[in-house]
Parts: sequence; C-alpha cells; structure tokens
Amino acid sequence: MDTILHVVDVPAARGDVYAAIATEEGLAAWWTTKVEADTEVGGEIRFTFMPDLFNPVMRIDVLDEPNVVEWTCVGGAAGWGNASIRFDLSDHGDGTRLTFRQGYGEPLDDESFGIFNFNWGHYLTSLRSYCESGTGAPFPA
Repeated sequence: MDTILHVVDVPAARGDVYAAIATEEGLAAWWTTKVEADTEVGGEIRFTFMPDLFNPVMRIDVLDEPNVVEWTCVGGAAGWGNASIRFDLSDHGDGTRLTFRQGYGEPLDDESFGIFNFNWGHYLTSLRSYCESGTGAPFPA
C-alpha cells in the first residue's frame, strides 16, 4: 500500500485544529467549499470539487476528540478506493502537531502519487492558515 505522510506544526490549540477537520464548517474552510457531512462515527462526508470528476465520499471511522480523526474513502474518487485518511493531533510547543497519513487501497503509479502528495501539501498548508488566521485556501467548488 502506498502511504502519504505529512507532519505539520499548527500555531493553534488542538481543539481548534480538531474542529477544522471534524466539522462541516471547518472542512469547507480549508479543503473544498462544498461539503455535506454527517459528522458522527459511521456517517459520511461528501466533498465536491469538480462534478463528475473528483468528489470523494468519506466514511467517518474514528472521532476521538481532540486527538484523532479517521476516514475511509467509499466513493467518488478514482484511485482512492478504500483509501484510509488519518489525522493525529498532539500538543507541540504553543500549538499542535498534525500528523497526516493517507494509505491507498490500490497501488498508485508514481505520477498519481506525486500529484496526490503535492495536493495534500497544499491543502494542509490551507488548514494551517485557516487555524492560524481564520482564512484558508479551499478549492472553490
């Protein structure tokens, strides 16, 4: 399985970072502006980027406030079938250390892996900006 890993230090309280990844409002502020979420364990989050092209649907597997959020991709994103996404949060200095992992259920070619890794770097920077200043850079769906 291919795994993307990013470690990001966020100058914000762990509870604020958790809210940014565990609530519909938070997710829409840094990943894509169109999010529909049932934010309970077992619920689904539907992210809209480009109609008929890339619109991942995530099942929420773990919500351990303010420590862990974990999802499994259950549809809407070619190459992401059964991918697991995990956000681990811990206190670090005056802020929060976010450890992000996305494990793909299908082997990825190098180009796809590179594109997904680059995009996650962008959106995790957007998450950091949102938590720090209140303004992220989500995809404008």
